Amino acid sequence: MKNKIALEEHFATEEYLQDVKRFFIREGADVWEKAKNTICDITGGERLEKMDEAGIEKSILSLSSPTIQAICNTEDAIEAAKAINEYTANQIAPRRDRFEAFAALPTQSPEAAARELERCVKEYDFKGALINAYCNVDDPTKPVFLDEPQYEPFWAKAAELGTPIYIHPRPVPQAVKDIMFGDNHFWMETAAWGWHANLGTQILRLVSSGIFDKYTNLQIVIGHMGELLPMFLWRITNRCNTHKRDCLAELPINQYFQRNISITTSGNCSTPALMCAMMEMSTDRIMFSTDYPYETMKQASDWFDNIPFSDIDKEKMGRTNAAELFHIDLK
Repeated sequence: MKNKIALEEHFATEEYLQDVKRFFIREGADVWEKAKNTICDITGGERLEKMDEAGIEKSILSLSSPTIQAICNTEDAIEAAKAINEYTANQIAPRRDRFEAFAALPTQSPEAAARELERCVKEYDFKGALINAYCNVDDPTKPVFLDEPQYEPFWAKAAELGTPIYIHPRPVPQAVKDIMFGDNHFWMETAAWGWHANLGTQILRLVSSGIFDKYTNLQIVIGHMGELLPMFLWRITNRCNTHKRDCLAELPINQYFQRNISITTSGNCSTPALMCAMMEMSTDRIMFSTDYPYETMKQASDWFDNIPFSDIDKEKMGRTNAAELFHIDLK
């Protein structure tokens, strides 16, 4: 399929290379040397060549994880977000025919995050923002989650702007890492399992906070075929219905995945997983992505282009859903 739109496509800059090095260096120094050049290539020839090969018309770019969310000092995080957003805007300006961007936000201050989101949408025409899960404020060992009450002004601003927010995983807090994964299970700590179980939990916290009842037009996007949630939606919804306890959500949980939450196929080329998501959420709530450069554009596109679904469904998931949600003009 040609002219796809991909929206979980990462980059880094020199000052954030240490944040991503741990994901590559265990494979060897030569792997890291190539990877750091690839991830710092924002709109250059290599990324464009791979997009052309994969039939991707547009990529929405985002700063890799955890970066801004891991800066403990709030003022430093605010300044860093402004700087990286200005840099990103300048980088993509000559190639807006092929690239869009998500804002990086200083969620250490919900009010500052709201202001930066509005600035990036209005000044740079960014298509939303990508937040790397929880943030740290002053204490690197203590996570601050997006469902906490102080974030309501931020969610109110996102709803007011009609701007989707992509929520992406980051490494689990150190205490969780030590208990669950120790020193022997790094492979499981991040993209193989830990990221997704952790972020899926955070998304359920957000849903159960009642924020989507207060701001019914608020739109969230999550990647990796839904961070493990589609397969468990029936059980999650059923248990919440029968044992509601402290869940503040007014609707059955699965209804938010049909109204407020969309998912992408980033980094998960599984046809059975996609079929599960389609049956739980419909093709209206699924969008193509690749998770480049952590995964390859070619693998993602070869899989997607050959899934045994109708051209109508593939057109929606590969292109038009993203164009409508992020207000991208199609040729």
